[in-house]
Amino acid sequence: MAKILLIDSDRANRQILEHALMLYEHDVVSTRRSDEGLTLAALEAPDVIVMDIDSAGLNGWQVIKILKESSATWLIPVIAMADSTVTGQLLLQSGFDTYERKPVSARFILKKIDALLDKTSAIKTGKSVRPLAAGARKAPAQNQRCHTTVVYVDDSPVDSQAMGEIVQGAGYSYANISDPLQALSQLMDYSPKLIFLELALPVANGYELCAQIRRMSLFQETPIIIVTRNDRLADRVRAKIVGASGFLSKPIRAQPVLKVLIKQLACTTAEHY
Repeated sequence: MAKILLIDSDRANRQILEHALMLYEHDVVSTRRSDEGLTLAALEAPDVIVMDIDSAGLNGWQVIKILKESSATWLIPVIAMADSTVTGQLLLQSGFDTYERKPVSARFILKKIDALLDKTSAIKTGKSVRPLAAGARKAPAQNQRCHTTVVYVDDSPVDSQAMGEIVQGAGYSYANISDPLQALSQLMDYSPKLIFLELALPVANGYELCAQIRRMSLFQETPIIIVTRNDRLADRVRAKIVGASGFLSKPIRAQPVLKVLIKQLACTTAEHY
């Protein structure tokens, strides 16, 4: 018996697949939303993920990228369910381990699950280690992830150092994410209690990234503080619309940062005593 995570917005199709998987004595965890699926992937540690790339929430391309970049989920094989307009080559290049055309056949899905389980078992038996791509960040150690409380998403080494000194000086653990394109997967690794998010990021827009973080159920209640030099009313309104919890004006200074820590992490601090 294996644990299968099923992500599919089509209720009828989801129920058919759930029934078929349970008939073969698989343990099934299912959801209609891909953002909820990311959280379940990290918390439930399924043996295989079966995902409709058109599920509600984040699109399939965003989800597979996060799954394969996160140290908590990269080894989990993922089966894509996609229509014929999406080429198989594109699906495989994007990180899916295999795929099935819609409308899917439960019999073929079960065959592919069995094949992936055999492959994963062989990899684990051989103690295969995932090679790091050139320039890729080494995954944080498990104890570091468990104790990381505050994360700052910013590509500036100077600002990151200033933030780190204040946060660590206040007794909290700290991590910096310098590449906004890897922010979602790294946030899953760190599972922070508080996120500082720079507004002016290269390539990615801070507002858009904040909205993406909020779409992940794992971070729907996590405080997100926008860090920026543009502390205007319009900026504050837009930040609130995308789900930000507050604003921090630059330059990075001890007193404003400490106020945020006290306000947002007071309950967490109390639980430690």
